[in-house]
Amino acid sequence: MRKLSLALFALGLAALPMTAQDLPDGPGKDTFSKVCSACHGLDIIVVLKHSKEEWKTVVDTMASYGASAKDEEFDAIISYLAKNFGKGDAPANLKTK
Repeated sequence: MRKLSLALFALGLAALPMTAQDLPDGPGKDTFSKVCSACHGLDIIVVLKHSKEEWKTVVDTMASYGASAKDEEFDAIISYLAKNFGKGDAPANLKTK
């Protein structure tokens, strides 16, 4: 699983840069954009597909690396990611370049 995540991470680095306006709309989008883009591009996230529990683990790891947000903001980010970048199909409203 870890090797797969690292491979997907590398693929994400090769993707075109993504901006917040390219992301699906919904609760948590602005918080996700603000908190997560403080350390890395958003494009490395959207190639990943995780369950809500897996996204929680990713977000907890990022918090341990220094991502800063209130607990309710982290919860909103996890819910946003699980809904829009969960296991299954990509969201229909994701804009591509």
